[in-house]
Amino acid sequence: MTRYRKAITYVPLAKWLTIEMATLIILSMFWFTESRLAGYSAFIGGLIFVIPNAYFAHRTFRYQGARQIHVAVGNMFRAESIKLALTAIFFAAVFTLMEPVHVPALLFTFAVMVVLGTALRWLIRPQPQR
Repeated sequence: MTRYRKAITYVPLAKWLTIEMATLIILSMFWFTESRLAGYSAFIGGLIFVIPNAYFAHRTFRYQGARQIHVAVGNMFRAESIKLALTAIFFAAVFTLMEPVHVPALLFTFAVMVVLGTALRWLIRPQPQR
């Protein structure tokens, strides 16, 4: 009978956030070539995704280990609910408080960030912790 040793893994959140922010800045610069308003709107659209996602990651991966799994699962559900609420609040705030908004830049950048976040879940694998 073979015994398997499982190492505790961690998700490299700093790498993840760095890739998201670099992509956001590149997309904002791309839209900035069209107009200053488009670049600013694209940056805001990306932040609408990045800020709630960073909050979710912080709350979800705060606890590790088998003894705290019930706390981790509870935090995951609360964090997802708060993440969705923050996204809705940020969109509502942008469309009510920002007078000139370049809607295509805002929504395109948000959509690209959602796709990138999904792709990063497949590309960045958890690393064994030593």
